[in-house]
Amino acid sequence: QFKQLVIIGTGGTGSYLTQGLAKLISGYKLPLEVILVDPDTIEEKNCNRQNFHYCEIGQPKAQMLAYRLNQQYGLAFAAIVSKGEDFIKNPEYSSVFHSPRLIITCVDSVEARKPYKGCGAWLDLGNGLDNGQAIYGNSEDQKKLAGELESWDTTPHVGALPSPYLVAAMGTLKDKKKKAPSCAEQPFAEQGIFANEWAAAAGLCILHQLLVKAELITPAIYFSTGGRMTPEYITKEYLQR
Repeated sequence: QFKQLVIIGTGGTGSYLTQGLAKLISGYKLPLEVILVDPDTIEEKNCNRQNFHYCEIGQPKAQMLAYRLNQQYGLAFAAIVSKGEDFIKNPEYSSVFHSPRLIITCVDSVEARKPYKGCGAWLDLGNGLDNGQAIYGNSEDQKKLAGELESWDTTPHVGALPSPYLVAAMGTLKDKKKKAPSCAEQPFAEQGIFANEWAAAAGLCILHQLLVKAELITPAIYFSTGGRMTPEYITKEYLQR
């Protein structure tokens, strides 16, 4: 069982994921420490797409979200105003890491995800204009993953799952030279108004399995805001890919 969750990015997807996570932790009375990490402040354009209020404009996203959810659910979420990659590299910040921990990334580019390669347990959420995914994994060790395949027919459980870095083939992906507008700048007609909530919902489905049931059967969930949520189950074929 995890003792600490670190959410990197509390914008479009992260703000909705954190709201659902607060409800999950409060409702099930889970003994979890949660740290929110985001460098940005709330702007007026954030209030339509993201889980922020007009009265919060000008405040740091991570701090404001933690304050509001702590008040609402009686929790003690912590907040650090920093870029995620700086947080994990800075000894002052990384000293707050406790084990076992789960890193959750809600960031908007391939490059922003790469610092978490090899971080262990990792849940990554992402979306495009009208689709996206949530992927959980805890290993990039090919020998360990191969061992899971070798023992597949003798045990019903696996201890290692390929990380989001492997499943999404992030090593082969490159960000477009021209940076796309952030979700907050996308007109509703171009990016589905609920794309971020769908991504958060997919992530919360996986978190419910990990944190409440303590057993995971769908490490990846893909969605389309047209009305489809498609889980991938842990199978021999999944590990082979």
